[in-house]
Amino acid sequence: MTDESAADTPEVTYGRSWVRHGVAGRELTWAAGDDGPDTEGWLLRPDHGGEIAARPAVLLMHAHDGVKFYGKEKVADGPDGASPGVPELRTRGYEGRSVATGLVHAGFVVLVHDVFPWGSRRVPWPELPDRAAAAGYAAFPPSPDTPEIRRRRYDAAAREHEHGLAKTAALTGTSLAGTVVAEDLRALNVLLATDGVDPYRVAAAGFSGGGARVAHLLACSTRLRAGVITAMMSTFADVADGRADDTTWLMITPGLPAVCDWPEIAACQAPRPLLVQFALDDSHFGRRGMRDSEAVLRRAYEGSGALTTQWFAGGHRFSAGMQVGAAQWLARNV
Repeated sequence: MTDESAADTPEVTYGRSWVRHGVAGRELTWAAGDDGPDTEGWLLRPDHGGEIAARPAVLLMHAHDGVKFYGKEKVADGPDGASPGVPELRTRGYEGRSVATGLVHAGFVVLVHDVFPWGSRRVPWPELPDRAAAAGYAAFPPSPDTPEIRRRRYDAAAREHEHGLAKTAALTGTSLAGTVVAEDLRALNVLLATDGVDPYRVAAAGFSGGGARVAHLLACSTRLRAGVITAMMSTFADVADGRADDTTWLMITPGLPAVCDWPEIAACQAPRPLLVQFALDDSHFGRRGMRDSEAVLRRAYEGSGALTTQWFAGGHRFSAGMQVGAAQWLARNV
């Protein structure tokens, strides 16, 4: 896939600053390492002016959510507040909460950034292939043509285009997940080099597709103190049993299931502290697959006391209870 030795620390450009609801934010941009647009991120910290002591930090991974028009906006609020359409998404998948705000209120510095092909790293509409554009127009015809309709049309097109991106990555000797983890390694370097961050107390956390990113980053970096994977744990056999259509390419790398299973990726650097949160009625995974993956994780962490698994009622979401549980666990383990 990739490894941390291949990831440099990019030069960061700082933009606007803001303070809202006890959160002090700063816009960041850096070169993504390819010919595409720069990566945009938000650095968020508790609003304690003049603070000198370095704080623990979380690299927060945005999810897939079936929405590529936005990335970081789904889990954090920027200088202009919640982006149009985001409150609806959060109501559906996050009980209306900003995940990043909760982590900042728990005492963490948080970096959330876009990765290809989401948000600032998304593929521009004119560059989408005809088939993807046609899917967008079929779902949302040209009239009316409001900003909301254009966002929804883009996301319908981008869902179709993801398969083409995965094919192209495979044909060029990598994978969509490999492309993303390379960008996440660069973001991790940015966070580790940030003033006011304790580089020995940095974790990664993510829900759904963001959880897939956490699993890969745990496998590729030795510098994370801990990881949180929410609603993104099962076995490859479970996914292959009629659930692949609902599974992001961030979890599916051609050839990987021939050498290991999904929980083995997350646990490959055990006994690094790991929290895995399951949703009992997760539509993306079967209960047997989730239970089997939990058993694999427990074998990998046997005797260490460094693995925590939590089960929550409900479907595929990052509920308020899950968010609180993750923040409390991070406070104890980072």
